[in-house]
Amino acid sequence: MLALMERFRLAYANADRSELLATVSDDFEWHQHRAAQSNELPTGRVLRGVDALLEELEWRRQNWRAVRYTDLQERVAGDLLVQTFTIEGSEQGAPFHAQAVDLYPVQDGRIVRKDTYWKYLA
Repeated sequence: MLALMERFRLAYANADRSELLATVSDDFEWHQHRAAQSNELPTGRVLRGVDALLEELEWRRQNWRAVRYTDLQERVAGDLLVQTFTIEGSEQGAPFHAQAVDLYPVQDGRIVRKDTYWKYLA
């Protein structure tokens, strides 16, 4: 499971479509920590599929600056990968700093969902 997480993490960091397709299910969803529109409240935006994930990564590449991840921890809990970390940077000039938890359910050796939760720090 941790090898799958490492493979996914590297594919995510490099926006590697072929590796993402190899590590996530065909019906992969990313439940994000925030909503982009009022109809996505209160649970956040849901991206479906690798193409939507790659579009989000490209948007972040264009709009996020000085992003830093620290205190990365990854654990296995049954069929769930749990990733915790601290993230900070800026989005379109506005700083952000949060503790994050990502939950990754795994079925048949592939990640089926990325559930993202952020707690913003003062």
